[in-house]
Amino acid sequence: MLTRIITAVVLIGATLAWLFFANFEIFAIGALFIYAVGAYEMGPLLGYKSRIPFLAVAVIGLSLIFALVEPGSFIGIGVPPLAQYAVAAGLIVWVGSIPMLLKYPNNTAWHKNIVFNTIIALLMMVPFIIGLLILRASEYGSDPKAGGFLVLSVMALVWCADSGAYFAGRFFGKHKMLPNVSPKKTLEGLIGGIVTALIGLYIFIELGWFGQYAINEGALYAASILTIVFSVIGDLVESMLKRLANIKDSGTIFPGHGGMLDRIDSQLAAIPVFLTSLYIFSGVLF
Repeated sequence: MLTRIITAVVLIGATLAWLFFANFEIFAIGALFIYAVGAYEMGPLLGYKSRIPFLAVAVIGLSLIFALVEPGSFIGIGVPPLAQYAVAAGLIVWVGSIPMLLKYPNNTAWHKNIVFNTIIALLMMVPFIIGLLILRASEYGSDPKAGGFLVLSVMALVWCADSGAYFAGRFFGKHKMLPNVSPKKTLEGLIGGIVTALIGLYIFIELGWFGQYAINEGALYAASILTIVFSVIGDLVESMLKRLANIKDSGTIFPGHGGMLDRIDSQLAAIPVFLTSLYIFSGVLF
């Protein structure tokens, strides 16, 4: 327990420093570190015998995207449509994973196709990091910390949902959501998580943490609800992959808390879903 507490305190401090005291370049390096460690841990979940092959594929894939879309331009020029569509591509895997979750464990033949698994994982990882950089670059020219509050707000929606789901599920949970994937998750917990996160959303809006993204509050609320729901799906997908690979934790980088993927599984879905749905509801895409 002490190890978990110490690790949590260090993680909180490091995250706040990364969000608010690092400039965009250092933030990007931190984001690349998260991406690389996550990709390193992902390999065994996909069926690779070594962690290195998928890491190499992930690095090459992201490098190709960065060759077309330079993240530094998000600050001065703005976010190009190609970057927006790259983030939106993440919806393919998160929406497509729903039938996989519903059919687990009766239909898992897809997991034997390592090429298919690799594509799924790239669509989980790449939109996440691009979305992270887009959020952090928001209003950077006028207020370098504005994007930090924006990233924190989206991440905090997930944390609020997790906390609300835990307590609602513990005290009121009766109906299991997907017991074969995650035995402890309940529908009552999901509802409690959504309510808690919406309360958090209202507070974050009042504090001004969403910045220009709060101009269209209707779109922001709709995007946030989808973000909360899909953050649960992100968690469930990682749980399913770990069960398929017979792995308890994705890694050991965080003592007492498992691996990087164990910490960011919900965020992998939350960040691209938040941005994409906000783009759609605001008329930016499609």
